[in-house]
Amino acid sequence: MHPFRRPIAWLQAHPFAADVLLAVLVTAITLPSLWSTPTGEETTNFRDPDVLGALLLVLSSTPIAWRRRSPFAALVVVGTAAVLYEAFGYPTQLSTVGVLIALYTCAAHLDRRRSLEAALFTAVGLAIVLLTARWEVTIGSIASNIIIFATVWLIGDNLQTRRANVAALRERAERAEQTRAAEAQRAVAEERTRIARELHDVVAHSMSVMLVQTGAARRVLDTDPAQAATALQAVEATGRDAMTEMRRLLGVLREDSAPAALTPQPSVDGLQHLIAQFREAGLDVSLQIEGEPRALPAGVGLSAYRIVQEALTNALKHAGPGVTVEVRIRYTLDDVEVRVTDDGRGAAGSANGAGSGGHGILGMRERVDVCGGDLAAAPRAGGGFEVRARLPVPEGASS
Repeated sequence: MHPFRRPIAWLQAHPFAADVLLAVLVTAITLPSLWSTPTGEETTNFRDPDVLGALLLVLSSTPIAWRRRSPFAALVVVGTAAVLYEAFGYPTQLSTVGVLIALYTCAAHLDRRRSLEAALFTAVGLAIVLLTARWEVTIGSIASNIIIFATVWLIGDNLQTRRANVAALRERAERAEQTRAAEAQRAVAEERTRIARELHDVVAHSMSVMLVQTGAARRVLDTDPAQAATALQAVEATGRDAMTEMRRLLGVLREDSAPAALTPQPSVDGLQHLIAQFREAGLDVSLQIEGEPRALPAGVGLSAYRIVQEALTNALKHAGPGVTVEVRIRYTLDDVEVRVTDDGRGAAGSANGAGSGGHGILGMRERVDVCGGDLAAAPRAGGGFEVRARLPVPEGASS
């Protein structure tokens, strides 16, 4: 980054260079003040300018180049030089500018204990200056000096407090984001495990059916070839479905090694019973079937059933009893579409999401992804919530 193109950004990126420039600027302003006070009868109390005075003025300003690297050390050097400059009786002009900058830096960058030590050191130096001053010290001059130095310290301390609060807020936000990410990953992992278990049940059930049909075909192969052929056709169809589910199972890690029951899983055919349960719970649910219903692969039928179940559960939980819910199942040539809409108060819009500890949509999305489909879930423009899922159905597949 070129310093002349974006000077502010360059100085922010190079703090030591910025402090060096500040020290040079303060020195350039304060050093000429040594000769700015006329030496006449009215100022005979002041010491004539000399090399020592110039050196003390330089020492009271240049160390602020290290103000952020060593704040307290810079204050000690600058403050000592300023006190000696005043004690030796040189003309009082701008010798305290460097002290104010160093004091502000200590208050803004050091911890509270070190910051108070810097304030105490400055107060002692100010007391020495007031006690050895060759100019008239009044109540007004004492009060004005105390107010100026105290204000500078308070500004620096306030800046450090705000910076600490911002850092704490940022840290809490980062921890919250990490927690949300971990919760989401855990929810996805748990859902993957649940999906893998269910698909395992489907495949295991299919293998059991194949074994039974194969045994039946073997027993009647000689006496009833037609019945044996029918059994073998059932084995072929079941085996095709089992292979389809095994392909969908790839990439899904099953962490739970507990044996699953070899029982058929629910499918779209069981939606009437499911809807009846939610009607008893208080939901006004209607079911509409569009297209020509047909047998679905076990995994697709299970996913469609679970999506409807999750959507109805969320509607009951977040939209409340008495809400009207419409379930549509639409069969097409290549897929089956599931649509669940409600006219609730709109709370489901946030509660169905991944926030606030709820992972309903995460689970539905994981099921749809396993089947190779897509999912849309969002609040409706007129109120309520809508879940739409498309689940591809492989050609020639059946349950």
